Amino acid sequence: MPKHLQLFEKFADIENKSRLSDKITKLLNTQIKNELESSQIYRAISCWLDDKGWIGAQKYFWKNAVEELTHMDKIYEFLFDRNVKSVVPSVGEVEKEFKDIREIVEISLDHEMKITSDWENISEAAISEADNTTYEFSQWFLKEQVEEEKRFRDILFKMNLEMPPYEIDELFEELIK
Repeated sequence: MPKHLQLFEKFADIENKSRLSDKITKLLNTQIKNELESSQIYRAISCWLDDKGWIGAQKYFWKNAVEELTHMDKIYEFLFDRNVKSVVPSVGEVEKEFKDIREIVEISLDHEMKITSDWENISEAAISEADNTTYEFSQWFLKEQVEEEKRFRDILFKMNLEMPPYEIDELFEELIK
């Protein structure tokens, strides 16, 4: 083989080299699906709230649905930058009927706690593999998760004060400003 073609193959190998382990790649691809599912959960909640007349809460959960897609895109970009194969997942049906606004907030808090756990697993895997870039990447999401969990806990606390429904709806509206 001519020398200039051998050199090209050497560069091609370097350019095609994945910068993440298979384990980290799998975890991040799974997290893409989790973020997509989160968006679908919040869209379903938003639709239910709209049907029930919760104007402020509907807007808040719709905003969250869009934000989850932004998180998903952020993971894709990271995978692209690290030269690894990413996937386009599908998600199954999500719950579409709810008892009341309190149940929705409790479900949301529980879901955010699960997502936090997922990001903690990614962070721990990155530490165990000395993958500092993924570790740092996961820290942004973990900080975001602390804020999400706190927000839902604060809403539940205020609901425990027996706020009238219109004040609860206004509370959600304030959160999107």
